[in-house]
Amino acid sequence: MHLLPKKLRRKLEAHRLEKEKRQDLINAQNIDISGVKTLCLALGPYRNLTTLTASILFLHPHCQVLNHGGARILGDPQLDFLLDYKKETLDNFLRYAIAISTKGKRGKTGGSILHSHAFDEKHKLGRLYRQHFGDTLVKEDIQCLFWKESLRTSLHIRNNNIDLATLLAQEPRLRFLLPIRNPLDCAISNLRTGHAKLFGLGKNPDTEMVLTAILDEILWVKSLEEQYPNRFFYFTENNFTADTAHDLARFLNLDPSPAWISVVQEAFDIDKHYDYPLELLDFYEARIGENFSEWPDLQRQLLKFSRKT
Repeated sequence: MHLLPKKLRRKLEAHRLEKEKRQDLINAQNIDISGVKTLCLALGPYRNLTTLTASILFLHPHCQVLNHGGARILGDPQLDFLLDYKKETLDNFLRYAIAISTKGKRGKTGGSILHSHAFDEKHKLGRLYRQHFGDTLVKEDIQCLFWKESLRTSLHIRNNNIDLATLLAQEPRLRFLLPIRNPLDCAISNLRTGHAKLFGLGKNPDTEMVLTAILDEILWVKSLEEQYPNRFFYFTENNFTADTAHDLARFLNLDPSPAWISVVQEAFDIDKHYDYPLELLDFYEARIGENFSEWPDLQRQLLKFSRKT
């Protein structure tokens, strides 16, 4: 049997997804979102603890998570509240996001976070989730929705010159979150998986170029957090404590219950690290020294990822 040409397969898949989206929008109309107090969007690079962050949030009994799906949402006037804010558009997004967060598949198509690799049977997160929620795909009382579509969202905001000050003033439910993985590990991972091309650095960016782009993302979010401390939140991989989990829950208007914080501490497990040449460490430390001097606490935390402690 002959396979269809790739171009035709993509066209057919796009048509299928559009048809599915129209039905999902119809199905979502009656979803009750009156209890949703917070909508939080991930920012920053991919391969940056976003899956782990989304996963620990999904372990909260009142947090629903949408994994990816940006291609179906951003640019659609029915759903893209960032590009042209209206309360009705954001409400449409919330209903649609909840609807598709119960289905989907692994990869950029998006849907339930349970389709991600983190919830595979062999991993701790999957066991923890099933232990506390069984096969539940949607929370009964959703108070927060977290959308994990980080770099696509960051680029969408900047490429379209979205006025975040006005947006935040108009929409009190909106929050933004940046997890910070070891930037060196993040750069290597982006190069190995092909996600580095999304930074728009050309066909063959080197490690230093990707690392610079990642640090620029951190700088951008940090500057926004300085202006709007109640609307932007970040944490670093090497300093995620019980207090961090508590502060994260408060930031999202979720109950920082001791039971959830205990589960989060158990689930927050990172074991993937890389080795680096001294030249790259020198480059990293120089960039941190030059660009983060205004924020010494964050600067120290970032330097701990290198040989300086």
